Amino acid sequence: MNHDKHHDMHMHDQGTGSPIEYVKFIVVIAFVFGVATLLASIDFRPFMESLMGVFLLVFGGFKLINLREFAYGFQSYDIVAKKSLQYSFAYPFIQIGLGAAYLAGLASLLLHVLALIVAVVASVGVLQTLLSGQKVHCVCLGNVIRLPLSRISFVEDFGMALMAIAMIFMR
Repeated sequence: MNHDKHHDMHMHDQGTGSPIEYVKFIVVIAFVFGVATLLASIDFRPFMESLMGVFLLVFGGFKLINLREFAYGFQSYDIVAKKSLQYSFAYPFIQIGLGAAYLAGLASLLLHVLALIVAVVASVGVLQTLLSGQKVHCVCLGNVIRLPLSRISFVEDFGMALMAIAMIFMR
């Protein structure tokens, strides 16, 4: 498939943003928080580790539903993916790997720093795209839930970065 044609398709496809798409998004977020809450003990740090783990696994899994479409769409707004299609294809596996490590109890300074780097890079790309006024379809949910790239995407990535920072300092 022609890269430019695929790239242009995603640059103009903003997602529907219909109420049902927002409801689906809220259900996914509620699921992530619910599972993380069940996995966590009373201590706040295990809750955050569970939340990060479940979040990364769920969102990484959504991207695998149509990996090719995700990879090309991701290139339209991620700063690393714009330079490397391989990174676009690897990104869901990076998320799943980080999530699995959190849920396996392998939380460490290295894991938190890696999660922070991934989240900050994603945040920068989303913020740049939002500030430029480009209308881009968010592929973060693998086209299962079709929403325009928005402040929600930025808050999601920035929130992960803040949680990683908090876990670094709670060590």
